Amino acid sequence: MGRPLFNGFLTAVSDRSPGRERGLYLESEFASWDSLLARGRKRASEIRPQQAYLIDATRGFEAFVSFFAVASVPDTLLLWAKPAPELGTLHELAPALYRIDGVIQEPIDRPLWGILTSGSTGAPKVPVGYADTLELVALHYDAAVFSPTFEDVTRVETLATCLPLQFSAAFFMAILPAVFLQRDLLVFPPHDWRPLWEVAQREHVICQSVPSVTAAGSLGAPEPIDMSRAGLLLGAGYITHERVRTIRSRFRDVVIANIYGTAETGAISLDRQPGHSTHIGRPIPGKPVWLQEINAAGIGVIATTGVDCRNFYWQPNGPLQPAGDVVASTDYGHFDDQGHLYLDGRVDAGEKLHGITIYPRVIERHILQLDGVIDARVLITHAASGREQLTARVVGRINEADVREHCSVLDEIQRPTQVECISESASESAYTAHGKL
Repeated sequence: MGRPLFNGFLTAVSDRSPGRERGLYLESEFASWDSLLARGRKRASEIRPQQAYLIDATRGFEAFVSFFAVASVPDTLLLWAKPAPELGTLHELAPALYRIDGVIQEPIDRPLWGILTSGSTGAPKVPVGYADTLELVALHYDAAVFSPTFEDVTRVETLATCLPLQFSAAFFMAILPAVFLQRDLLVFPPHDWRPLWEVAQREHVICQSVPSVTAAGSLGAPEPIDMSRAGLLLGAGYITHERVRTIRSRFRDVVIANIYGTAETGAISLDRQPGHSTHIGRPIPGKPVWLQEINAAGIGVIATTGVDCRNFYWQPNGPLQPAGDVVASTDYGHFDDQGHLYLDGRVDAGEKLHGITIYPRVIERHILQLDGVIDARVLITHAASGREQLTARVVGRINEADVREHCSVLDEIQRPTQVECISESASESAYTAHGKL
């Protein structure tokens, strides 16, 4: 028998902040990590090695109790997700805890994790990795991402997120470090940022979110608030200058960083000075990142490897499929002379427009350079006549004529036919739950 995912907290008693226990704040309630672990170890009597279990990440405190239950038993697969019909037959064992049969068909000698990707639809292809490395993931992110956020502050005691907990970003960047390192984890609703404001008045906090949700949250502040103790890690694409301006107009002196990665790759790069809409920063220290299949222009497929990367895939009603240690991302990119990483389009996003291949992401990056633009999405749509057209959805203080003039320098095939401009105040309904246009 091998080892479990969780062997104990990584923070020595002498390293804990004096005065109170650390734990999970959720819906105005609190439970310490020690109490959740104790309940989880009792629930572990339901768990057997060589079996896969789904933890319903939407079930609040019960999800964490069941997390500790599965994580305490060797040689299991812990799938952190929201139950869905496409995952196959689930057998409920306890609150937020389900057994999934048929996943592990050959004996495993290491614990595994799995998580649904944000784009999973239909029969999902679930990335799966070795769970005995998740301790190292927490330590790596703490040293390379969290600790350098504030000057003269090496240990941030509170991590926070307003993202749904089943999202991979919340799991890797907030939940795992908070659990293993016994930091406070604050989970608050995306429409009410007051809990984060309150924490930031007394101690340093790092919050995982997305640009659109953060901008809306900042506009909910009745007046500018001192947020100098808060750091925002924002994913889901570029952060424009206008977005940074909006957030800082209400969250005074807040630290903002742009982080890039996927469920399959883990965190890849970090930009600590966002707002230029050009690159996505440099690779996270300690994370190997390189390009494969490089063309004459120096553009290639972004590739990586590491303890936060997937090693297998699983599709419902099938066995685990080995996927190797190197993960090729879904994006093309290139590096500049300073080591900044640029995105040059999705590998699967080359689309035919009137028989010619175009890359909408390249056009989006061009539009983001226009003053007043906060966000942009370019896609191929069909007019009522059935004719293909290139459509641009643009959020910001901008009008159609400005966008068309800005795009006039592009090749004709890259110029949007249809331009839809949305003010920031009216943009909330334009975004998905993942913060994307």
